[in-house]
Amino acid sequence: MIRPALIALALLPLAFSAANARTIAGYTFPEVLPQTAEHNEARLNGAAVRTMYYLVDAYVGLMYVEQPGHDAEALIQDDGYKRVVYHILVDRVSGRRIATAMYDSMQLNLSEAEAAALNDRLQTLVKMFDSKMEKGDVGYVEYLPGIGSRVVIRGEEKGIIPGKDLFDALMRIWIGEHPVTQAFKEGVLGLDDNALKVSAE
Repeated sequence: MIRPALIALALLPLAFSAANARTIAGYTFPEVLPQTAEHNEARLNGAAVRTMYYLVDAYVGLMYVEQPGHDAEALIQDDGYKRVVYHILVDRVSGRRIATAMYDSMQLNLSEAEAAALNDRLQTLVKMFDSKMEKGDVGYVEYLPGIGSRVVIRGEEKGIIPGKDLFDALMRIWIGEHPVTQAFKEGVLGLDDNALKVSAE
């Protein structure tokens, strides 16, 4: 006879797994990025589905930080490890198109002087994203404290771009004064779960 206590113990791994993951648009994402030799543990601050042209769910955007919070400026200014993730939802999309949209959105959140200081590095970022991405593919940019922003597309490291100011500008696309959409911003800040389903331009 199987004792209830043994059944409970057997179910613990499943319960732990469910409690440490979040399902969005049919995909499961970890709530925690474990500590590594390169960075501290990071937690999912929030997520949102990016819907473009009012019709197409383009990607799930996720933001991981060491110290989750709802204050956008505090998250941007924090010097800890961070990662912004793009999980593609459409059948096929140009990574360069995503990067170009990122570039255009950055301009809305930067002064002329800031944009000029970042221009060469922004062009490098766009080039790093220059590849085809398909449904289920993942690209991310992570800030390594004291080093810079590392770009990884489909598991392949594209390079590291120096300077925290670049990653700050990248975060402002999602949670700055002029975000891609207000609903997306609230989702990434963990303020609105509806952003997981709807985020229209």
